[in-house]
Amino acid sequence: MRSTYEDTRIPLQLRRLMVFTEICQRAKAKPDEMVHLSSYTQLSLGAVYISAFNAFIAYGGVFEYAHTRDEVEAQGIQVIPNDEVIMCALTTTMTAFTKPARHPLQLLWYWNHYVKNRLHEYVDSHETHFFKINDEIDCEYAPHRYHERLIATVHLPLWDDAVYRRAY
Repeated sequence: MRSTYEDTRIPLQLRRLMVFTEICQRAKAKPDEMVHLSSYTQLSLGAVYISAFNAFIAYGGVFEYAHTRDEVEAQGIQVIPNDEVIMCALTTTMTAFTKPARHPLQLLWYWNHYVKNRLHEYVDSHETHFFKINDEIDCEYAPHRYHERLIATVHLPLWDDAVYRRAY
C-alpha cells in the first residue's frame, strides 16, 4: 500500500476514493475473487468484482460474539487453549457492506452510507487482544461489547476518529 493513504494533508474522502479505486482495479484483475490491498487489511476491507453483473461489492469485517459452546463451534474455532472447552469467543465475519456498484465512486458512496455512525474498533495486525477466549478474559475485556462492531485497521482511513461511541 502506498503511504499517500495516510497523508493527512489529503482530505479524508479523497483518500478513501484512492483506496477504493485501487482495490477496484485489483478486483477487476481477479474477477469473482475476494481481494485485499494488503495482508493487514484483510479484516477490514475486501472487494469482489462479479463478472456476471459487471459490478463491485465491498466487504468489511464485523466482530461476532459467541457465548455458548455450540455458537463457538459454529464459528469454526478449532484451537482449545489449555485443553479446556471453549465457553466464549470473539471472531470476525466478512459482511457485504455495499450494494453492487459499477464504479469506485458509487462503491464509496454505498460504503459511506453503510458505515456512517456505526460503532467500530481499530485493530492492528500485530495485536491479537480482540480474540481472547476463556481464561484470558478479564474484567477489562468484555467481548460482548465488540459484538457487531465494524473492524477498522489503523492503516486505512476508512473511518473518522470522531465517530460517536456508545458508553457501556
